[in-house]
Amino acid sequence: MAKPRKKILIVNCYFPELREAIRRRNEVPDALAPVLLGGYFSTEHCEVRLYNEVNSGFIEVFEPGLLGWPDLLVMTGLTATFDRLLHITAYAKTANPKVIVAAGGHAVRCLPHYAERFLDYTCTGDVEQIREVIRDALGPEYLASEFKPRYDLAYWIRLLGYAESTRNCNFKCSFCSLTGVGLKYAPQGKGYLEAQMEAMGKRAIFFFNDNQAMGDSQDAFRERLACVQRRREAGQFRYWAGFVTDTFFWDEDNIRLARDTGCLSLFVGVEAFDNSMWLKSVNKKQNSRMNQVELISKCLEAGIIFQYGLVYDPTVQTLDEMYAQLDLVCDHPEIPAPNFIFMAIPFPGTPFFHDRLAKGQILPNTRVRDLEGSTLSLKPVDALEDVVHFVRNGRNFRGYRKRFLAHQARFLWHYRKHLGRDQMLLSTLTAAAILVPGYFSSPGAALVRKRPRTNVSSTEMLDPVYTPRLPVAAAYRSWFEPTFVTDAGGQLNPALEDDALAMRYKRPGERMKLAAPA
Repeated sequence: MAKPRKKILIVNCYFPELREAIRRRNEVPDALAPVLLGGYFSTEHCEVRLYNEVNSGFIEVFEPGLLGWPDLLVMTGLTATFDRLLHITAYAKTANPKVIVAAGGHAVRCLPHYAERFLDYTCTGDVEQIREVIRDALGPEYLASEFKPRYDLAYWIRLLGYAESTRNCNFKCSFCSLTGVGLKYAPQGKGYLEAQMEAMGKRAIFFFNDNQAMGDSQDAFRERLACVQRRREAGQFRYWAGFVTDTFFWDEDNIRLARDTGCLSLFVGVEAFDNSMWLKSVNKKQNSRMNQVELISKCLEAGIIFQYGLVYDPTVQTLDEMYAQLDLVCDHPEIPAPNFIFMAIPFPGTPFFHDRLAKGQILPNTRVRDLEGSTLSLKPVDALEDVVHFVRNGRNFRGYRKRFLAHQARFLWHYRKHLGRDQMLLSTLTAAAILVPGYFSSPGAALVRKRPRTNVSSTEMLDPVYTPRLPVAAAYRSWFEPTFVTDAGGQLNPALEDDALAMRYKRPGERMKLAAPA
């Protein structure tokens, strides 16, 4: 007998920084995982739908009918979205008690043991682990005979062609969530990259969605880039872009190669301009070899936009040091505007988390939801109210607007002979995005009434979606309570102890646990 078709819903979970129900239509980079996950399901035996909460908003608000539709619900998301996995699971299992739920990504890797209480399958490995779920939950005939990413279903991806050629990172910065996960840097085969490029079709920009595009060797990276260049010469792409580290710029040949193969921009984790002691303390020693301003100038003079973020650790960095970084940007026309300024985040499992927890520096009643860059979750060395003022204003250059706009004009003039029209436009958009981040990535946010935020984890409001919008069975009502990292005394939540202790040490990266259905 012919096997019945199964309905598969893959959701990228998300919590907006504004803590309101908004859609971020212009987010870059955007979710690739659902596209890759969908490629492992048989098109003959499965009907697959993708939903991205970044672009489309909370699923129960904007597409409530989807929640009772699937036979198998697959979810992924960043660390702070852990509670969204529980919300969506509660809705889905209420609407269809027979639905099977699997989840992975950083939200699960962060708390794998705790997640087993709520999910049928918890996956801590890479996207290929969905094959085990398909075989076990549905049967081997529901597994695709050939991997083909579902860009055709990724309605949120338009101009950019996201693809991954490597995974994880070869550096172990102590504050990075990748370090907490413990997975090794893993270059992927050429066939895997080719399958993605073939499936995505023509795009304006090919984007290496790797955490570190050149973490193995120059030769390996050049081989991957040659695959992209062949397709670029055939007209599939105009530019390419990606994530690299300082090490990319240690060899002038890499910069020349990037320029000659149509590199539009490179994103580098600068984190701090003038605090080498902090960089060393968080094991980001690769940023101490070259002067960051010289490195940035070298990249831009080659005709490549340099993009970066700044990270402030309020437990050791003073407000004077934070504001000095803004002054440095505004005073140097050779430095572009940063893409973001975040407060350091104590991701569970990272050495940074364990160090700050041992020192009592994680604020009381910090929730997993708070582990994102706009919420202060660490005890600062300066007065709390003054640091909160910086979080609300300084990280978007409020109070610096006139200087910042003058700086942007000087920046464009300084590199007028090196950057083309598209690079100039990208730089201007980056500057606009940090000045008005919510409105730029989500124009509709201007129409949403904002509730007051404290920007402090101990007192920050919860998103309205923590109150169920749809019917929820009694067994799942408690799943809308936030997951706490610390208690009222600043101690680790006992429910997370198994994960916290396990992640002090190397954790297996291919762990998949079948839990007893709730």
